[in-house]
Amino acid sequence: MAVEPQILTTDEFASLLSVGDAPESSGAPAIPAVHSARLIAFGYVVESAGSLRVTTLGRIRIYAWKLAS
Repeated sequence: MAVEPQILTTDEFASLLSVGDAPESSGAPAIPAVHSARLIAFGYVVESAGSLRVTTLGRIRIYAWKLAS
């Protein structure tokens, strides 16, 4: 069974990209709390040690967007 991607607004997707582009050695960039809550709820991002990190599912979503662009 395939997992359907959750619908994100343009701004939410930009937040996902900014978290995904952040180097692991630095803290994740500040994104709106509403965005982080939705990204966490969809499984695209997790909070670890006080910082946001993109999950495998989130990286797949970013990669699919890059392929479609």
